[in-house]
Amino acid sequence: MRRTSPSRASVLGIAVACAALILTGADRKKKDVPPKVNETIGDVATIFGSEVKVEGVGLLLGLDGTGSEPAPSWQQRKLVDEMQKAGIPHPDKFLKSANRTLVIVRATIPAGMTAKDKFDVEIELPPASGTTSLAGGWLVQTRLAQRVATKEGDKDDKVIAAAVGPVLIGSAARPTDPKIGRVLGGGHVLQDAPYLLSIREVRRSGKTSQLLENVVKQRFHETVDGSSKGMAEAKTDSALVLHVPKTYHHNQTRYHQVVLYLSLIDNPALREQRLQEWGKDLLDPKKAGIAAIKLEGLGPVAGPVLKQAFTSPDETVRFFAAEALAYLNDGDSAAILYEVARKKPEFRSHALKAMSAMDQAASLLKLRALMNEPEPELRYGAFNALRTLDPTDPFLGKLRVLDELPEPEEKDEMAFPIEGQPRPKARPRPEEPFALYVVDCEGPPMIHVSRKLRCEVVVFGKGQKMLTPIVLGAGGPLLLNASDGDDRVQISKITSKNLDLPRARVNSSLEIAEIIREMANLGASYPQIATALGDAWIQKNLPGPFVVDAVPVDNLAYNAAQIVSLVPGKKDGEVQKTGAEQKRTGLLERFGKMIGR
Repeated sequence: MRRTSPSRASVLGIAVACAALILTGADRKKKDVPPKVNETIGDVATIFGSEVKVEGVGLLLGLDGTGSEPAPSWQQRKLVDEMQKAGIPHPDKFLKSANRTLVIVRATIPAGMTAKDKFDVEIELPPASGTTSLAGGWLVQTRLAQRVATKEGDKDDKVIAAAVGPVLIGSAARPTDPKIGRVLGGGHVLQDAPYLLSIREVRRSGKTSQLLENVVKQRFHETVDGSSKGMAEAKTDSALVLHVPKTYHHNQTRYHQVVLYLSLIDNPALREQRLQEWGKDLLDPKKAGIAAIKLEGLGPVAGPVLKQAFTSPDETVRFFAAEALAYLNDGDSAAILYEVARKKPEFRSHALKAMSAMDQAASLLKLRALMNEPEPELRYGAFNALRTLDPTDPFLGKLRVLDELPEPEEKDEMAFPIEGQPRPKARPRPEEPFALYVVDCEGPPMIHVSRKLRCEVVVFGKGQKMLTPIVLGAGGPLLLNASDGDDRVQISKITSKNLDLPRARVNSSLEIAEIIREMANLGASYPQIATALGDAWIQKNLPGPFVVDAVPVDNLAYNAAQIVSLVPGKKDGEVQKTGAEQKRTGLLERFGKMIGR
């Protein structure tokens, strides 16, 4: 409430102010509470972020006679309406094709997404659809919106995301079902969805909100377009927008932990005292995890204290110290994290994340070395970490897939303009249909494909060749044939569209990377190539294992070791659950309205 001086206020003004105080007695409790010396952000605020479920009606092109005209329904009416808005003439006639089909597109958008991030979308057919298979389909650009309940029934809310790309049939539960599918990394949000730093009700005030902004900005800021940008923005007396720095983008939970342990009051004397106190706690295995987070929050000044723990006889103490140093971009932590990734699977995921946060030569070299290890999860985990650290690193062995970019068989006339950009003239294919890497490393040969987030084939071991005899692709659009002892393989493409034409054929060497490229140049999609490689593994045509999604995952052993010193049930800034792990229905919608989005 705004207060005025009685000497300057009119009698009427005083009366109104008094009445307001009586009617809003709760406001008398909202006085600014000075922060205490040992208080942290976690003592006065909580980080929130929620998953958002979105849905849309989409159109699949490129089916090989397995599609169908959509039956009359609200989805069919919605799709026709979208097509009319896109300027497509005679949409009803356009949909009467066995090479197209209407689909339902759904996705769950994780908290903290930015417009540059990608997420998977799920594809399914409406109940009355006559489509028999989604194989080979391409999802044209589709609007995704939240569905909200109204008195008239569920309706679409504001469009917040879009999806486009090739369909990989099946799901984790039903991998061979041709009537469901996914578009890997096909979705993206139209605007960043930052987290919310919500101030506890008893501490809400403009001064507290500004204090939290200053504390976060002092520790975390980035240079954007030549100017420094803080990672927190005070929006109201009860909430701040919390952005995630690039260093922590792949480990946002870690960032939340560090933020919630930032001290509200700081000065040189207090900082020196905390360095000594937390440095002592760091050497205690029961306190090391939390002490490392607190020291990380102090910034590079904590480096020498963290390095003192490297001489500890306890490997957990050494690991937590090295992990914190990595997020401070100190390469001296690389050797310890390398050994932890190799020898402690329960900490592997976090060790690799930490190594990918360091822009240091030592980390690059250690990640390259880990790709020589025989364990698939460790090899691909190291590859993934190296790509996160430096997508252009030559050791990744990225190859061009297509000899030249083809014109799309059908244009995506439904592509809609986003944020003032002109409507694309053709369907927005990526530069390449998928990513192909050949890693020149030691260790046994291995092929890895992804069924989450990205279309990607990684061949570990340069010069890998398929083993003959080869008979692959029976019943599919691509056929691979080689007799026992042949040094070449014939690749043929045949579809219902060219039954009366000569088959497209190429002869390739047996080198796996070349076979993949030749299949792609004949028009094979990533899902078709991933399926062909899986079939080759089943028929013993590959010299090494075929691995899918061998990504190290977080586990409870790490969490238990990190927070072992916490008192169960303690309600303060001790971070047992971060905002990333909490779901609040409708949070992002309310937050969007609050900041005027």
